[in-house]
Amino acid sequence: MSKNFSVPDLCDKYSFQVQIGTKIFTSFGKLKSFYGMVETIQCTDDNSFVKQILNTEGNGKVLVIDAGGISHASMIGDEIAKAAKKNNWTGILVNGCVRDIEITSSVDIGIYAISSIPLKTAKDNLGQVSTNIFIDLVLISPGDWIYVDENGWIVSKNKLKL
Repeated sequence: MSKNFSVPDLCDKYSFQVQIGTKIFTSFGKLKSFYGMVETIQCTDDNSFVKQILNTEGNGKVLVIDAGGISHASMIGDEIAKAAKKNNWTGILVNGCVRDIEITSSVDIGIYAISSIPLKTAKDNLGQVSTNIFIDLVLISPGDWIYVDENGWIVSKNKLKL
């Protein structure tokens, strides 16, 4: 979902109820701030499940992809970003890389990742969907809520009042 909010303001208001992400991500989508209920995928060198899940109805959710921080292959490209938007996903947070950033930056969805790289991943259906993941010291579980803007990101067990 997209709504005017500030992650720093949410940190001030809910400091004891949220986990504050310390890993720095860069925006590669059109939306610079977004939030939603989390779905997770853990996959390192294969984005098969990423493509599969973003081609299903998202209902305003945010997909959090733990690619282990790899920098040698991209998890999201233009086609996957467009499919995510078409299927009502609000945003994507990638602990890894993306590509086709000249196009993803015009897709009306939030996309944050570590960096960009032009190389695609393997397609071997490897990974885990709807699993607990860690990005640095932040535990992210399916059903959590994530709030992302250019200041950073936070995770909450419950939806926060904006």
